[in-house]
Amino acid sequence: MLYRVRTTIKDRPGVLASLARSCGDAGINILSLQVFPAHDGVTDELVVSVGPTWTEVRVHELVLAAGGEQVSVTRCTARSLHDAPTSYLQAVTRVAAGRTRLVDELTRLLETDPPDVADYAGHDLVVLPGEGTIARAVPFTSVERARAEALVEVVGVVSRAASHSRTPATAIERFSGPAGNGSGDGERPAHEDPHVRVAVPEDTPALVDLHARCSEATLYRRYHAPMTGVIHRRMARRLAAPVDGVALVAEIRDAVVAHAVAAPLDEETPRTWEVGAIVEDAWQRRGVGTALVRHAARVARRNGADEIVVVSQPGDDAVLRTIGRAGFVARIARADNTVRITVDVRLC
Repeated sequence: MLYRVRTTIKDRPGVLASLARSCGDAGINILSLQVFPAHDGVTDELVVSVGPTWTEVRVHELVLAAGGEQVSVTRCTARSLHDAPTSYLQAVTRVAAGRTRLVDELTRLLETDPPDVADYAGHDLVVLPGEGTIARAVPFTSVERARAEALVEVVGVVSRAASHSRTPATAIERFSGPAGNGSGDGERPAHEDPHVRVAVPEDTPALVDLHARCSEATLYRRYHAPMTGVIHRRMARRLAAPVDGVALVAEIRDAVVAHAVAAPLDEETPRTWEVGAIVEDAWQRRGVGTALVRHAARVARRNGADEIVVVSQPGDDAVLRTIGRAGFVARIARADNTVRITVDVRLC
């Protein structure tokens, strides 16, 4: 029987040796070891071979007794013994050749299938640009997130290189979808690309009109409270020129169709900025929100932010898709009936 053991240990000499000694004394064979360093400690992943009498609970107790913290033990297969760098390079080859999807490769590389626990609560998620999400009960380390982001970036570079090598006729065929067909970013007519800029007080009337054109559902997703769509000019002025942070608007054909505010979350965490955005119904699913959130992340980074946070309601998949299409790898947590999506903008 093979088990994958993850544990956070104190970064001091001899701790890992003590864990290895405890495993040896118990007759547990360590077949592989990965080290995931972080700013607050080290997470070690061991693949161990145990006898038929050993269970996840017994292995968990042994690692705890040896000084491990935040221990997780899950069953695994010999696939967990493959060399990680080699596996990631092979994944790039398969995705670039069109033999598999990026999300399927990362699901395999991060070993999130089949579900490693029965209870979904507490799963950690990674949002993939244009691909959806992958989930795992055992939290992803910062190293794994960096690997996922690097894989996304490499595949993107390869795909763009392949796209540039196409004939002009093929490229035109790809981007010349009919106007108003609700298709993805790549198929929208070029003249409908949104122009994103910093908002000014003179945008106040346009913001009043924008909210009036939004449905109650859209307003609720943005402000997390019931709204009628009619906002006072005083509120619109605050949205156009917030006291803290920066406001952005997205224009199409000289009309403001979307708005966002990026501001420090609070005084205690000035390097964490919260981003809130709204796109009027007629322009949703057409890349406007993606462009707006991408610009908001850059604005936050230029103003000293290390990360941005977007708060949404459970089941609001549109927000996750927007984050993914913006090219971000996100960390997701659920608490108090809300979903908190965190993006490290230092990687943007």
